[in-house]
Amino acid sequence: MDLELALRRVAEHRPQLQPQAEWHAATALVLAVDPEPQFIVIRRSTRRGDPWSGHAALPGGRTDPADDDVAATARRETFEEVGVTLGEAVGRLDDIGGRMFKGVVSPLVFVVDEAVQLTPDPSEVAAAHWVPLSLLSDRRAQVRHPVRIVGPWPGWEFRTGAAPPDDSLIIWGLTHRILSTFIGLAS
Repeated sequence: MDLELALRRVAEHRPQLQPQAEWHAATALVLAVDPEPQFIVIRRSTRRGDPWSGHAALPGGRTDPADDDVAATARRETFEEVGVTLGEAVGRLDDIGGRMFKGVVSPLVFVVDEAVQLTPDPSEVAAAHWVPLSLLSDRRAQVRHPVRIVGPWPGWEFRTGAAPPDDSLIIWGLTHRILSTFIGLAS
């Protein structure tokens, strides 16, 4: 993938926005240029009543009244969750709403020069990883993730290098949709 071309296309993209919903959230697709193109994926902390506990996600969360806009939400949540300070967004992808929840998620793309150390907040993030962007085009990483009632879903398996049972993450669902949209713009 030509990262420079992908970022130019993201910057030129006019996102489809969803109407106001019960709640609004923003996620950050944080891309590092060096030592190779990579992005941040977190493993969500386990919480009672949270159906996505322990799942892979991009940094992000619900908007706060103090946030100026969804980019501010994505920057704030990324700093809170993994300790990375972000500058201005390169661009915004299409809003995602509806299917499995009553809110809207606005994905934004950010770039940092290098893959800095991630410092997960254990109350929200069990682990955080820099994932090579090349994973998204690696056919060997493509999986079908079994999900009760609605599955299986397409995904990518990332080997974290940790000890079992945390030795891999399946990137699926909303995160897969966001990354697939990014790939579509990049192609």
